[in-house]
Amino acid sequence: MRVRAIVGISGNATHPDALDKLYEIADKKLMIVPKDDPLFHPKLYLFDGGGAITRRAWVGRANFTKGGFGDHPTANEEMMLEVGDDQADALATWFEEQWARFKERWDRCPMNTREVIEKYRKDWKPPHRDVRDLVSGPVTSRVELLLEDRPSTFDQYHQVLKACDEMLQDENREWQVLNPRRQSYLAAISGRQDLLFGESSWSDLKDQSRQQLNGGHSQKWWGLVGEMNRGRIWPAVCEHETDIRKILRKVRDARDGAFPDIAVTAMKDLIKIDQVGPGTATLLLTLARPDRLLSVNEASKAALAKLLGSNNPPELQKPEGYGSLLRWLYDQRWYSDGPPADRDLLPIWCFRAALVDAFVYDPSRP
Repeated sequence: MRVRAIVGISGNATHPDALDKLYEIADKKLMIVPKDDPLFHPKLYLFDGGGAITRRAWVGRANFTKGGFGDHPTANEEMMLEVGDDQADALATWFEEQWARFKERWDRCPMNTREVIEKYRKDWKPPHRDVRDLVSGPVTSRVELLLEDRPSTFDQYHQVLKACDEMLQDENREWQVLNPRRQSYLAAISGRQDLLFGESSWSDLKDQSRQQLNGGHSQKWWGLVGEMNRGRIWPAVCEHETDIRKILRKVRDARDGAFPDIAVTAMKDLIKIDQVGPGTATLLLTLARPDRLLSVNEASKAALAKLLGSNNPPELQKPEGYGSLLRWLYDQRWYSDGPPADRDLLPIWCFRAALVDAFVYDPSRP
């Protein structure tokens, strides 16, 4: 099968990985509409198979994506019109005119298509919400920001975190993601981490500090990335504080190359402690190393499984499944990119693993 394609990149609507794949599929016969042009977004698919049926065309809304054409349960519902004969010939003429128009421009360009794709990848940021909504429809859940935008650099991860902040505002949540001086993930993780390794014993903490560390209900946002204040969990954590601190210090001081194995071992040791389940264990580990670890609980496991491409969320709360989740995390290009040159972004980079919770936490789940 021979393929030719014309694709627009204005507004960052097309992911750079998609350009790479299409360039390969089309055997380098890919025409890219310059970024300074208006959004190029016609949906036309021409098929020229020879024989009795010489040409057919599909016109409609479907993107050339798994969502648009995928034969799977979560594929989009799309409407396409199929035409043939003179109508298809007229559409083919239009395509050839566009191809010639853009080819003339590219022939005057000092860069080849591969160089254009690489420059686009370097500069790419997730598209503005208005562009994304126009191209792909509105994002309906925060986890889709990581699934659809698929950031490949830390800067792009920072951009989708800001988009996540916008969605939390739309949901009328009382917390944010990135503002360290407001009710936010950054503030909660930083404050709880200080108390976790502070000089005061956990059982001696005053009311406000105790609730901040265990995620008390009086200030719900303190419980971001997980809570320890239900049932007998908190008394058990305080009772076994010496053993728990010993495990967490070992994880905190571990070299990056020791992960994920050291985290899996630590999780096994923690869940042996009475009343300490997987949710509490991964919360404590995340507060110890927010750059390397993330929390898995009832409110986050379904979306985390979606990110991992798993249909078995409970597996992520077992040590082996948690290890698989961490290996997925470390394989993400945005995760391994950095540290950032901008010192103001260092706190975000140092919490980049824990902040995944902002995309996956579902307050409607217990």
